[in-house]
Amino acid sequence: MRLPPIFTTTLGASLLSGLFIVPAFGKGPSDAMIAARQKVFGTEAVNEKNGKLRTDRVVFSWLTNATFAAAMKGHVVLLDSFITRLETTPGRTPLVIQDLLDLKPEAIFLGHGHFDHADNAAFIAQETGAVIYASPETCDNMHIDAANNFARGYTLVKDVTCKAQTARGSLPGSEIVKIGDFEPAVSISVFKHLHSTNTGVTDPDAVPIAATSGGVCQPTLSKGNTFPCNLQDPRDPALFPAGTPLSTVMNIATARTGPGGPIALFYVFTVNGGDKFRFVWHNSTGDITDSCALPNNNSSGMPFEPPQDVHGCFPGVTVNGKTVGANLASIMDGLSPVDVELGSVVSLGFNQNGERDIVTYIEHVTPHYFIPNHVTAVAVEGSSLEWKVGYFDALKAANVSPAAWPQLLWLVDPNDYLKPMVFEIKDE
Repeated sequence: MRLPPIFTTTLGASLLSGLFIVPAFGKGPSDAMIAARQKVFGTEAVNEKNGKLRTDRVVFSWLTNATFAAAMKGHVVLLDSFITRLETTPGRTPLVIQDLLDLKPEAIFLGHGHFDHADNAAFIAQETGAVIYASPETCDNMHIDAANNFARGYTLVKDVTCKAQTARGSLPGSEIVKIGDFEPAVSISVFKHLHSTNTGVTDPDAVPIAATSGGVCQPTLSKGNTFPCNLQDPRDPALFPAGTPLSTVMNIATARTGPGGPIALFYVFTVNGGDKFRFVWHNSTGDITDSCALPNNNSSGMPFEPPQDVHGCFPGVTVNGKTVGANLASIMDGLSPVDVELGSVVSLGFNQNGERDIVTYIEHVTPHYFIPNHVTAVAVEGSSLEWKVGYFDALKAANVSPAAWPQLLWLVDPNDYLKPMVFEIKDE
């Protein structure tokens, strides 16, 4: 049955107690599923009678931050599951949790386990039967989340299926894992890479993104206040007033325990048949120049995963005879060129190195199209165009020839939510 009325009104949280959501497992296509898929992917991509997706195209639809819905060879999946300002009624973000349930995704791919990527994943998987793909450490959190959701009475389903990718505690880039569940239509591989960090090495030649304090741009280097700033337009709160957060009536956030948070995965999707279409998705962009990633320190102040040092770097560590970063660059070189890169343009080191690391990934992957993500968390809501300026500054600072720049499909919050990006597989 549909979610209770609390999800479409501002009724008090007490009404949720004792209410359960009954999954529609084993049922045929519903009007709700067809409507949700048309809302997310567009009417031309969805069969109006059965909700199936066209198989001759790949469609991406941005749902906020690094989260996308993707349709490929008829498969409907989520790339991350976090929704910025997820509310009880559509607002700045024009969807609610019910839309994600009605979409009936068959899989949820998680890039890493931080809340701004993995929130809602367990609940969506419990209610739809979607399989979660994540690192083993993030899967640990998914099982915790599922148990919490069940105990709170949000779902009748006790657990989720979370398929762990890469070995627990393995070095970034030390293995490339094949996911065969979508063969022969779609070939998928995944490897561990580096989460962005503000604890690594500062590059004096990089153009920073300035921090803000009290809504005022705060340059961090002595180059003057001429570079982009992670700053919200002052008109923004009035244009998009906050609604009622879903979290006030239903806590389906991911647990903040264990080492799973910053362990980041890089996914490669190859859509088979005719002209192969390859896209990559990564929801963080790490420092492969210096082999540094965000550390997740335990209570003793040291990372959960040695041989990272306290700053998250891998000094003297080699993989396949190369530094950790150089080996990752080599793996990315082997993918080049790709049709589309859906990549994070935010590095936590934005006021140290700007978007240098983003350009580094692009140089090795060499996408035909670049679609940014992570522009509504860490990046302030409404600041996307500032990050776009920083992106071009970083390309120029790296001396990348304009002829080598990918075609850009920049995303602006909130203008570009639920606007399908359609790629004809056979259209060069």
